[in-house]
Amino acid sequence: MKNIYLEVDEQAYETILAFIKLLPPQRCRVIEEENDDLTEEEITHINNCRAEIAQGDYSQFDEWEMVK
Repeated sequence: MKNIYLEVDEQAYETILAFIKLLPPQRCRVIEEENDDLTEEEITHINNCRAEIAQGDYSQFDEWEMVK
């Protein structure tokens, strides 16, 4: 599985969350709290990704140049 960290406007939040929850649970899960059902390894990975993003390093993301 891959993780997506998404920051959205408050007005869009509920709509986006409702859409994501329509996806099959075995293919996608919403992690509403920082440490909700995450292993220590997953938490470390997310924190490392956030640190890289904060430094402008998006190399963890496939096709990032195309997305930008």
